[in-house]
Amino acid sequence: MAKQVLNRKEYKDIKKMDHNQMSDFMEKIYMRGYEAGKKSASGLSEEETKDAILQIKGIGDKKAMDIVEALRAAHEAKETG
Repeated sequence: MAKQVLNRKEYKDIKKMDHNQMSDFMEKIYMRGYEAGKKSASGLSEEETKDAILQIKGIGDKKAMDIVEALRAAHEAKETG
């Protein structure tokens, strides 16, 4: 069974909200879900990524580190905008 999102008091409070209050409330709900999703998302660490890349024939330690650095730079660029 899914966790109950609203209790009776919150439901009554929502019915009384104006446009700005509802926008703020919805933004908080969205951010709560976003943070929960971000926390639960799995990914590989840089070391795990390097180990996986090293499994490919023809890629050595230096080339694997270059790839990991490129991935790190792309990730940082995406986070900054």
